[in-house]
Amino acid sequence: MPKPFDEHADATHITASAIVVGRKGVVLHLHKRLRKWLQPGGHIDAEETPWDAARREAHEETGLSVELVEPAPRLAHVDVHPGPRGHRHLDLRYVVTAPPDKPAPPAGESQQVEWFPWHRAIAMAEPGLEGALRSLQPGDAVLRAARQGDAAGCSSVYLRSRRFALPTVPVVHNDSEVRRWMADEMVGRTDMTVAEVDGVVVGLMVLDAGEPGEGWIEQLYVDPGRAGRGLGRQFLERAKLRYPAGLQLWTFQVNEPAQRFYEASGFVVQEHTDGAANEERAPDVRMRWAPPTG
Repeated sequence: MPKPFDEHADATHITASAIVVGRKGVVLHLHKRLRKWLQPGGHIDAEETPWDAARREAHEETGLSVELVEPAPRLAHVDVHPGPRGHRHLDLRYVVTAPPDKPAPPAGESQQVEWFPWHRAIAMAEPGLEGALRSLQPGDAVLRAARQGDAAGCSSVYLRSRRFALPTVPVVHNDSEVRRWMADEMVGRTDMTVAEVDGVVVGLMVLDAGEPGEGWIEQLYVDPGRAGRGLGRQFLERAKLRYPAGLQLWTFQVNEPAQRFYEASGFVVQEHTDGAANEERAPDVRMRWAPPTG
């Protein structure tokens, strides 16, 4: 790509967009052609950096006074998607901030530009933008018992986590089946704990009683946007308090980061299998935690 920003030089080219955030939440506009609520963005002008293009497009399409995050431009996401006229866009998405003013898009731009609270923006976003917003959402996660209204959020976390952490392990049920399973069989019918940030479910754990007096971690998923922030450890601490005599779990052998995480939390490998007993038929490993003795 000798001219990566030039839309006339190659059907595949780099574009820039802005994830506009502030005290009131997230700014989205209803794209006139696609009829979807999206972040502002567009093509990069000659002699312009991608982050300056993102800031310019945000101002032009919202009328807001926006600024790049200091001290350096923050690239939140790179998305590949089809554009008009058979083009293919490699979209660089930067974080910009805006004051809590009412958007005032100029004539010619979409007039439907609004501030949305984080939970609504995440629920409305297309998958790529959803992931970026989940990673950017401010606030600390709070652990609580699952409620019936959490089924949709738990399904999203489960599906996103599986696709991110286990791309080579098939999900044997389609998205609709997973959502139905979560609503009909898991939420409200199991010992489930969820992690929530201002109305957005970002993690889940399901426990079950074992023998003799030990517990099983049947499910433990943290949204990829919240990975590495200590949420998994919080879930394990709660599980150990619930079952102080010991815990067991299964995880896939290919999920080496999960195995390292559990080992760092005191779990020890008990056995490896070829996966014949799980739905995915993927090799797995059983791990056990026991409280310290003496």
